[in-house]
Amino acid sequence: MVRTGRMGAALTAGLAAALLAGCGGPGLDKAGGQAARPPVVLTLAYPLGDSSDEVDGFAGEVARLSGGTIRIDVRSRWRYGQVAYERGLIDDVRAGKADLGIAGSRAWDLVGVTSLRALGAPLLIDSYALQERVVTSPLVAQMLKGLASLGLVGLGVLPGPLRYPLGVARPLMEPSDYAGRKIGLPPNRVGSATVRALGGTPVWLRSGPPVAGLDGIEAGISLVQGSQYSRAGMYLTGNVVLWPRPWVVFASREALEKLTPAQRHILARAVAADVIPETNVQRDDQGTAIADLCRSHQLRFVLASSAELVALRRAVRPVYAQLERGPGTRRQIAAIEAMRAGIAPEPAPRCGPAARAAAKTQILDGVYQFTTTPADLRAAGAQPGDVVPENYGAFTIVIDRGRFALTQQNAQACTWEYGMLTVKGRTLQLLIINGGGQAPTGALAKPGELFAYRWSLYRDALTLRRVPGAVSPPMARAWRRVSVTPSARSFGSRCPPPANALGG
Repeated sequence: MVRTGRMGAALTAGLAAALLAGCGGPGLDKAGGQAARPPVVLTLAYPLGDSSDEVDGFAGEVARLSGGTIRIDVRSRWRYGQVAYERGLIDDVRAGKADLGIAGSRAWDLVGVTSLRALGAPLLIDSYALQERVVTSPLVAQMLKGLASLGLVGLGVLPGPLRYPLGVARPLMEPSDYAGRKIGLPPNRVGSATVRALGGTPVWLRSGPPVAGLDGIEAGISLVQGSQYSRAGMYLTGNVVLWPRPWVVFASREALEKLTPAQRHILARAVAADVIPETNVQRDDQGTAIADLCRSHQLRFVLASSAELVALRRAVRPVYAQLERGPGTRRQIAAIEAMRAGIAPEPAPRCGPAARAAAKTQILDGVYQFTTTPADLRAAGAQPGDVVPENYGAFTIVIDRGRFALTQQNAQACTWEYGMLTVKGRTLQLLIINGGGQAPTGALAKPGELFAYRWSLYRDALTLRRVPGAVSPPMARAWRRVSVTPSARSFGSRCPPPANALGG
């Protein structure tokens, strides 16, 4: 965003430089003008609601890696409200109704692809750390080969939320708790076989709000909180992770054939680049949801005993016997079990100090820096009135538990500003509290200004992207994190922000 002193519209300087300096990439010709060739636009079918948080990171990585020459047009609510929504979405991509699609790994055996079934084996992948290790391992390439039989190409697998048993009138902690009970879950065969093995009756749910008349639901904790499942489900068994819900990002072979090899490679790289940021988002969202549920007292977190856990694992053995009839799935399950042996267990969700600490965790905390020049601004197409001393130079941004502060300086200007930073899923908001410093043209941030962005963090590069309908000018340059420890001492002594900028 740009501080435009002449027009009196002061915008955040640190963001302005990130925007303008970063635009001089593949989207511009050598003379600094707009390239004649328009970007390649690929449609992506997404089955959930209006918020596309779980694919925004992938879309942003595609834009970053391609220098803006490839754009992902996310079509949300694809077959929303239907029972067989993921199966229908897969069929639609096969039919050319969308270039790309994203569907849970659980859904693929509904269309005859069994190579991904190990990802949904019951009680196997039981932590975010293990899920991350699995989806970044060579196993994924083997699993995605199964899509070829449908004329589809798997681009990669993104992590999803861990799924837990949610009991309505009673906890679901041992097989007898499932006996004769109706358990809701998204359409998939492995999950349904698991519910039957535990003595329950699987009920396939449509996308959208939950349905009544169930004794239990398989769900992620963020979904429980966000969709108010807790009004129906009163007990969540925190130390029973049924399975994760990873996403498979895929494309039709015909759509990929229209791209160059380099463009196809960018799509696959974008999935891989988003795995760690998406894991962080999922883990942080779950921590926030736990804290919200604990404050509301609408949900009770319970823990199964050691004996109950043993009984659950014994009850699902027939499911494993069925899965391991396929040699490839048997090898994959063995490989995942070996990975799990080397990963420390994660704390079970529950109310108490751990929940409050999780709510305060900010995965963006740290110190970020970058430097821009007037030439960067001009090459990026900035208006002459925007190439002012307040909009270039050396920038330092510190983010600390919901607060941010930044400084900008060069030979002529030295400015500061600070405010509140909030993160909800993939959306980041910046509210300016105050700004000041040495501003030769008077372009300073003003109290009350509010900006919103989609964000992604990969290898300490924080990338911010526009939110349609919000005040969020487009960005291209990432902020480089130089320390994960927030410290006001990073600002230096020339024009630091006030001592209370980060909350003291």
